[in-house]
This record gives sequence, structure tokens and C-alpha cells, in this order.
Amino acid sequence: MEKCMPRNGKEGLVYGGVICALTCTFMATMNICISMGGVSKVALITSIKLFPVLFIAAMLIETFIVGKIAGKLTGVFCAPKDSLNAHILFRTFFTVIGMSMIMTNVGAGIGTGFSMELFKNFPIAWPRNFCIVIFLELLIVQPIARNMMRMIHKNQENRQANEDDLDKMIV
Repeated sequence: MEKCMPRNGKEGLVYGGVICALTCTFMATMNICISMGGVSKVALITSIKLFPVLFIAAMLIETFIVGKIAGKLTGVFCAPKDSLNAHILFRTFFTVIGMSMIMTNVGAGIGTGFSMELFKNFPIAWPRNFCIVIFLELLIVQPIARNMMRMIHKNQENRQANEDDLDKMIV
């Protein structure tokens, strides 16, 4: 098994949480600043205040809806023998499509209220969000999350090696 991917549900939750937190932080701040006319103290404070709600919404939507669909689509486009990078790329692509479509409306609705304005702005907001978040995921967020998994796994291996050494000394 690859050292850069989660090995169990607990690691999966941590891995997904890191990805979601980084993506939500950047995308929420960017979209709030755009909707409020630029970067300002008020926009940044609003972003900080809305982060917990957006983070929870994004985690739930990814876990129960988009993640399941992305996993199935990845299985359609990737063979089991394809490289880990191919699986990561397809999974990221399908997740970003779904999450950017949903969170474009959810984020705007939470931030400014749910109205018909959401659907009017969607053809402009969604392509922008998708393009930004696909690069953000592929170049920044996913590498950070995979490096974090490598560090966790290395720490686990070191701890196991230390326990094995201690067992040998006791015997």
C-alpha cells in the first residue's frame, strides 16, 4: 500500500479534513472577497466566521454524495492496474467537478442568502471556481495532504521499530 494515502477510516478522515480545510479556506476567502468587492477587513472576518459552517457542509457533501460518485466514476475510467497517480488524478478531477458545482451554490447561499441570484451567477462563478480549485488541488492541497500521510506513516513505522527494539532488549 502506498505510504501517501490513508490506510484506514481514521486516516481517511484526517486526510479528507486537511484537504477540505485548505480548500475551504482559500475558496471561501476568495469568493467572499469577490462578492464583497475586494479584499477588506470585513471580507476576511466574514470568511473566518463562515469557515466552520462551510467546512462542515463541504465534509458532509464530499463524504456522503460527491466522494461516492467520484469513486464510482474513477472505477469506470481507471483499471485496477493503473498507476496510483492515474487514480488520484481521476478521483481529484471528479471530486472537484462535483464539489465546485455544489459548493458554488452552497457557499454563496450561506454567505449572501439563498435566492434566484445564485442560479443567475452560477454560469460565471462555477467555471471560475472549477478552474481555480482544480489547480489548487493538484498543485498545492493534494501534495500537502499526501506528504502529511507520509509523515504519519513514517512516524507509525518508527514507533513500531522502537517497540520491536524494546521487545528484543527485554527478551
